[in-house]
Amino acid sequence: MTVSTLTPPSVQCPKCGVHSIVEYKPTVYHCLKCDFEKDLSLPPEPQSSGLGATIMGLMGFGLVLLVLL
Repeated sequence: MTVSTLTPPSVQCPKCGVHSIVEYKPTVYHCLKCDFEKDLSLPPEPQSSGLGATIMGLMGFGLVLLVLL
């Protein structure tokens, strides 16, 4: 197992924001502070649109209906 510390200031943990990321496999990065781990070889998980996007969509649909009437 090869461990290499990434030191560029642009590499930071997306969870805690600290620059203490370690690469312990060619595609796996691990944060030393909060134990966040990310395998970059896996496809990204789909994100839910959330309640705000649903409400905005319904409001837009309602506005279109008002304009058409």
